[in-house]
Amino acid sequence: MFNPKDLLRDALVGVFVILALSEAKATSVLAPRFETLVDRAELIFTGHVISQRTEWRNGNGQKSIVTLVSFAVQQVHKGRAAATVTLQFLGGTIGDVTLEVAEMPKFKAGERVVLFVEGNGVNASPIIGFFHGRFLLRKDRVGREAVWQYNGEPLAAVNEIGRGKRAAGPEVRSVSHEEFTFQIHQRVATQTK
Repeated sequence: MFNPKDLLRDALVGVFVILALSEAKATSVLAPRFETLVDRAELIFTGHVISQRTEWRNGNGQKSIVTLVSFAVQQVHKGRAAATVTLQFLGGTIGDVTLEVAEMPKFKAGERVVLFVEGNGVNASPIIGFFHGRFLLRKDRVGREAVWQYNGEPLAAVNEIGRGKRAAGPEVRSVSHEEFTFQIHQRVATQTK
């Protein structure tokens, strides 16, 4: 038998499910593969963090806090860049007000990184896949400058990017900065053919 209360309840549950799913979709970040990172990037560069500052910005009729991170560019692997690049990230702290965005990459002064950039000043994060397009450079156990992923693991091969966590096992040899950028340049070259 038809009951208007049941119809109303079902409609409200349906709206709640749709809202929950759209919210989950909006906040989830899919890990892109290496080829996707290179292909989508407007700019790929190696550099180090020289400064960070937060400020209020108006966009789409709303006032938001953004963090501006400036990098000294040491090598450009795709696109064009000046000697300094400033990237805009949604979120930060000004006074007693904090806007925190989940999965937003964080940077420390002086750290060296390889960044895959798209939509600077347009997207919440100009780094493709939020933290997935940020690779930290640091010395490995034999003293080479190696590439480390967002999760603190050394990158063993470019084909493991976007494939999830590596199974536990023996320590892997990390990809050097030179090897990584060579792979980037090879992929860029295939795009221009």
